[in-house]
Amino acid sequence: MVQLSRNLIKTFLVFILVSFGMNSCKDNYTSEVPYVYVNFSINLANKIELETIGGFYKSNGGYAGIIIINDGTDQSQPFLAFDATCTYELSPASSVEMDGSSIATCPTCGSKYMLLGGYGSPIKGPASQPLKQYHTYFSGGLITVKN
Repeated sequence: MVQLSRNLIKTFLVFILVSFGMNSCKDNYTSEVPYVYVNFSINLANKIELETIGGFYKSNGGYAGIIIINDGTDQSQPFLAFDATCTYELSPASSVEMDGSSIATCPTCGSKYMLLGGYGSPIKGPASQPLKQYHTYFSGGLITVKN
């Protein structure tokens, strides 16, 4: 009887943990950055700055430009793409700028965002929300960015 109770408790705890884990995988975050249709590709051969981990390129598109960075954590999909709109200012005029490393800074409010391995998370306020992230696909030397 005691063994049955322990097994029941263990099963219940596993169920609870799995339930929380499944909920944490959902993409419930909705960015306050206005939606702009994004769907373009760039040839990696034309952007040598993206060939090394931490290398980045800022393109037109999105709400205030799009920053593509070589994150290097996944060899099949090594690139991340973020809208350059500061999530505190929410204005195309407040486009974040890269500082030569993996940190993007808003020239208006001074918020700083970690792009390399940080998924656009703010590391210095007043911003509290991450940069809006776009889907990236890498195949045949082409980096495709879209929402």
